[in-house]
Amino acid sequence: MSIKQTLASAASDLVSMVRTRIALFSVELSIETSRLFGLLALGCAAAVFSLLAALVFSMFVITFFWDTPHRMLAIGLLGVAYALAAIILLVILCRRLKNGAVPFEATLQELERDAHMFSRIRHGVSDAPPPDEYSDRKEGW
Repeated sequence: MSIKQTLASAASDLVSMVRTRIALFSVELSIETSRLFGLLALGCAAAVFSLLAALVFSMFVITFFWDTPHRMLAIGLLGVAYALAAIILLVILCRRLKNGAVPFEATLQELERDAHMFSRIRHGVSDAPPPDEYSDRKEGW
């Protein structure tokens, strides 16, 4: 095999590898985009209906206590309850954002494996692939 053929083969393999990684990235991007829009739509709908329910409930409680000396206490307790609910929901939201799944995790893993492979080639180590953490699952596929 000549140098020209070897270089052409290496370039072909590199282009194929890059194309595969870009395809994987685009699939993950579309999944993340649809997931994000779904969550946003659900969150907006939940927020609208929660606000409507809170408004109707507040009007009910205020109307119920209007002719009593406790109407200001009722209004104040409603405000405190809503503030506590908002704080709890913000804490939950922050935790979920911090502990959420890493976007494009599969693409990052593939790029890490590629970098490891090129590092082994550069240092003259065997062309054997690095141990695959998913090898036991691949046999069942």
